[in-house]
Amino acid sequence: MNKILVPVDFSDTSSNALLYAIQLFGESDLEITVLHTYGVQSTAALLMKNIDGVLEKDAKLEMDKLLNKFQKDFPDVVFSSKITKNSPISTIVALGDTGNFDFIVMGTKGASGLKEVFMGSVAGGVISKTSAPVIVVPDGHTFRPLKEIVFAVSDDPFSDDQVIEPLRRIAVEHQSKVKVLHIAEEKTPQIEKALQAIEDLNPSVDYAFGTGDTHTDLNDYLLRDFAGLLCLIRTKKGFIERLLNESVTLKQTFNSPIPLLILHD
Repeated sequence: MNKILVPVDFSDTSSNALLYAIQLFGESDLEITVLHTYGVQSTAALLMKNIDGVLEKDAKLEMDKLLNKFQKDFPDVVFSSKITKNSPISTIVALGDTGNFDFIVMGTKGASGLKEVFMGSVAGGVISKTSAPVIVVPDGHTFRPLKEIVFAVSDDPFSDDQVIEPLRRIAVEHQSKVKVLHIAEEKTPQIEKALQAIEDLNPSVDYAFGTGDTHTDLNDYLLRDFAGLLCLIRTKKGFIERLLNESVTLKQTFNSPIPLLILHD
């Protein structure tokens, strides 16, 4: 059974991420825990307590409405919910690192105001701290069959072949073609390591020799390639850092044209 953690803020974006998780993993043998965090900070303890009470009540109502809708539409999925008063990043990371979930699936934008804002700050913060595989779903993305998965790698892709098991799992389930992509100034023999680790998937390899702006070059490639999923490996000094620049501010958001699968080495 696939066990998925989906953080939500009850926005259309997070609901779309929940829908994507179901479409990606299928309704049978799927268990989804829907997580919502709430809380505000105030110098007035009584005011904070009162507002927290309102937020908790609203969250329970919204959660019931969300799960009732999805349970009706997808009766074979096992849904459970969790509502906590805490920081979204620390809560998502703590749950993801328990080993109880196969994937964390997140949207990249969300509601404003008193609700937590699911933008690059939350997604980037989770990715930088968790060891669990994370799938980031762009705002407004519509699921399409995963005929191809692009696996973008650096000069030294990863140290342990087990890191890419989540990629293999998705590729096998969807019978996806895997294309290993290297954005560089010249071809490098290290790419063969990535190919050997997934040779059972019969991967192809492609090189993109771009402008030196990795993020722009990658997105330009994806817009031409029409893949259904992009897989990146996050290492201490790896490819994903060059995309995020280790920024977890509200200004830092993902703008990939397709969902991202982030694995951790």
